[in-house]
Amino acid sequence: MKSTLAFAVATATVAGLGLASAADAAPTPPTRIFLTITSGATGDVKEVYLGCGPTGGNHPQAEVACGALTEAGGDFDKLEGRTDMVCPMIYEPVVAEAQGTFDSVPVGWKRNFGNTCELNAKTGTVFAF
Repeated sequence: MKSTLAFAVATATVAGLGLASAADAAPTPPTRIFLTITSGATGDVKEVYLGCGPTGGNHPQAEVACGALTEAGGDFDKLEGRTDMVCPMIYEPVVAEAQGTFDSVPVGWKRNFGNTCELNAKTGTVFAF
């Protein structure tokens, strides 16, 4: 009976170690961010959900936006903008906002822009919806 009990304890220990190493090998938490653009003139709000790792949500260019966000390390101020855009000097203010997580790190970002063109020139495809 002693050997049966010792076998059971050893089996439980090995099984427990297997579970611990499986937990340690868990994938990086996915990125989940809600993006909004609010018109300063009308108060109209456009919003999308962007998921990365795996790519998902209802962002029209989710894969490209995820790539841009990953390249910027999740820092919206470091997004590579578009240099091929010439924006009109028309003041139609918008507020861009991002809330969620990037690789399990909380994201809270909000900026004012003179118009949607300026927003897209500075943030690339991330706010192009």
